[in-house]
Amino acid sequence: MSSQLHETSATAAAVVLAGGTSSRLGGRDKTRVPIAGATTLERVLRTAPVGHRVVVGPDGDDGRELAQRHDARFVLEDPPRSGPLAALARGVAEVPGSVSAVLVLGGDMPLLRPETLTALLETSTAEQKVAALAGEDGRIQFLCAAWPLNRLRDAVTAVERNEGGWADLSLRRLYAQLGEDELTTRAPNGAEGADIDTPDALEEAQRAAGPRIALAQIEVDEAFEVTECAVRSAVASAAEAGAQLVLLPEATLAPFGTDLRAAADASHEAFDRLVSELAQEHGLIVVAGSFTPADGGRVHNTVILRGPADDGSRLELEYRKIHLFDAYGAKESETVAPGTELVTLDLGGARLGIATCYDVRFPEQFTALARRGAHAVLLPLAWADGSGKSEQLRLLLQARALDSTCVVLAADQAPPADYEGRAARGIGQSAVIGPLGQIRQELGRAPGLLLVDLDLAEVRAARKALPVLEHAVPLPQA
Repeated sequence: MSSQLHETSATAAAVVLAGGTSSRLGGRDKTRVPIAGATTLERVLRTAPVGHRVVVGPDGDDGRELAQRHDARFVLEDPPRSGPLAALARGVAEVPGSVSAVLVLGGDMPLLRPETLTALLETSTAEQKVAALAGEDGRIQFLCAAWPLNRLRDAVTAVERNEGGWADLSLRRLYAQLGEDELTTRAPNGAEGADIDTPDALEEAQRAAGPRIALAQIEVDEAFEVTECAVRSAVASAAEAGAQLVLLPEATLAPFGTDLRAAADASHEAFDRLVSELAQEHGLIVVAGSFTPADGGRVHNTVILRGPADDGSRLELEYRKIHLFDAYGAKESETVAPGTELVTLDLGGARLGIATCYDVRFPEQFTALARRGAHAVLLPLAWADGSGKSEQLRLLLQARALDSTCVVLAADQAPPADYEGRAARGIGQSAVIGPLGQIRQELGRAPGLLLVDLDLAEVRAARKALPVLEHAVPLPQA
């Protein structure tokens, strides 16, 4: 399964400086400090959307595994421990000439965002400038920037000592080579500019770092054995990418337009076992759309959540879709009975709310989840195609994020290429929406995987800047 965020590019590389221990952290290697289930260095490596990754620093006990998993090469500066500029020069020497742009990154910045690094690369390539992330204080983050390779090599050469080498020289000298028109900056979101130089900074990063979540956009086939293969592949890909939870679409058990009660009676229990087995095999929570029997020959449109809970117990949660799609000529209530209960899940310091597809048109459900403490809302979809429906989905996702100041995580079905029926089979467009309505990531119509590391500091900042949850007042009834 392809991943938009992890597609590699032969025209870009990353040089990650990951050298040694920190006296301010009691002699610990700050690049190997665990943050929300992964070391800081691994979080940086898996975030860099490039084809070549060079790590300058000791490989340690995990170097071989990291190198293999992230297509990375470990090297040491010469002589060892000779400072950041010497380390960067050593890393740049490893970058192949076919590369046009280089990300210069610190191995102790655990909350970097793939979409931000992609934007820095795109800006640097298009404008032939150095594009850097700014810190919270507005100063340049020297170790989060994209450079045109030739300009980086020229700047490194220009500051080399007369007697050779770069020992004990600071990165400030490198950036001093740039003219005013050669540098552009990008403001950070949430805690993405944080590095962990001090115990206080480490504590703040650990408070901000939420779980890694995968959104799996798959095609749901009428033959369940075909869908099962897609589910297995998606869960395995999510686990390999370090996700702690993977969200599959609404109606993963059986597509709309088929006999849902027959599918619920015959296959729900087997599907539940499959989801539970995959969750146990891969050590993550699997969230998937199913159907369970209801009174009167109908079904509940049920989202099942299975996997390891934070407290070590086995998670067995279910959410029944509250709002039924009796719209655009469809009549979901004829075959589906509504649910009545809101559901939330605690994972890795974050609280996640659950909603399903048509629920997205009802802002009060999202604000209610936010008032119950939700930082993000998981939203499985099987969106119906049609005129204007793509635009409506994007607008609704952004509006619900703004209403609730939550991150909205939407996983839709990928529509079958030859499907011409009227039942809802998805339009793709799975997306990650920030708490102020920003489209962070979005897929097209084809199957794919989105990965997001929740930044709880971003949610806190959004609620401070836009306190709509506090400002809401009861309105008079009609």
